[in-house]
Amino acid sequence: MKQFSLSLPALLFGIILYTPQAYAQAKCTQGYVWREATRGDYVCVTPQTRRQAWNDNAQQDARRAGRGQYGYETCKQGYVWREATTDDKVCVTPATRDQARYDNSRARQRVHAQRID
Repeated sequence: MKQFSLSLPALLFGIILYTPQAYAQAKCTQGYVWREATRGDYVCVTPQTRRQAWNDNAQQDARRAGRGQYGYETCKQGYVWREATTDDKVCVTPATRDQARYDNSRARQRVHAQRID
């Protein structure tokens, strides 16, 4: 099973790279919250999607094969890396990875930057 299938253009387009000061001045549009799948993950998603990310994070050790092509980070059969951010290697279902990619592609539309005067 292929573990890592990175679409670089989609990843670069979808991820918003905020400096600490910038994201402190930004917030998600109404109905969305920071995903927080990894440290520094400031993509706005639904509260349900954030809960899913937190649940997946809690299950990460149980979903790893412990050995394989990617060493400890190799996912068990049926799981793939979430890839919510460039360093995200939490094992999730393919549908969850697809959701993360979709959310990344919508990141710019879901954030509201506050004006600093």
